[in-house]
Amino acid sequence: MIRIKGRGVVYGEVWYDEEPPSDPGVDIIQYRQRPIPIANARHTPFLSLVTDLAGGEDAIPEKFRKDCRYKIRRAESKDGLHMEFITEPESRLEEFGTFFDAFATQKSLAPCDRQWLVAACKARQLALSSASRNGEAVVWHAHVLSGKKAGLVHSASCFRNRDNDYRALVGRANRWLHWKDMLQFKAIGMECYDWGGLFDDEATPERAGINNFKRDFGGREERTYHCSVPVTVTGRVWLPLRDAWRQRSAIRAAPAATAMA
Repeated sequence: MIRIKGRGVVYGEVWYDEEPPSDPGVDIIQYRQRPIPIANARHTPFLSLVTDLAGGEDAIPEKFRKDCRYKIRRAESKDGLHMEFITEPESRLEEFGTFFDAFATQKSLAPCDRQWLVAACKARQLALSSASRNGEAVVWHAHVLSGKKAGLVHSASCFRNRDNDYRALVGRANRWLHWKDMLQFKAIGMECYDWGGLFDDEATPERAGINNFKRDFGGREERTYHCSVPVTVTGRVWLPLRDAWRQRSAIRAAPAATAMA
């Protein structure tokens, strides 16, 4: 279980088919990507894509689209890339966080949740990987590990203000790193590679592009659920207050979002 101290409560995250301990020592259990929603619990659906790693190694890329396989082969043979696969990531969290936050600034995204990264690291449920060229990191990935499943949490690439050749290199490196991640996870006994979500709404070119990138690798769509379950008096009081605050925040943000659209 990944334990995170919130503003007024302690949260415990369990992923996929993981079950919480009998005495979790938290106020609220957050079930992430549960196959079936918890009865009588707050839940939201989550759509993702899953690649099966359980078969033979050669069978995995057979499901990739032709262009995806070509770009991975080119990255392997011509781009001079080096991979790091890090299952003891504590000493690399700052390096990853700095890289991701630079990427997030470029894309107008929120910075990474460093508190979560530290908590996942302490729970031994975090793996990092990177692709570099000539000593310069071009792509980083962060994954959560639970049972036989590895799930993508963060993917970051820095290429803004670079020429088209460099941007194409980064795109190949990202595909190549996902493929290498799959092989590494398979080698340590993982049977599924979860792509960390698909957009239900592909109305914008960027969302459609992200979905298409993931679908290049084949895989199957999977609908799961995020559920929140209070397990202490403090949690039962806090959870509806938190949800009400989030709802009000969303309402206040709506006019600004409309104005920017």
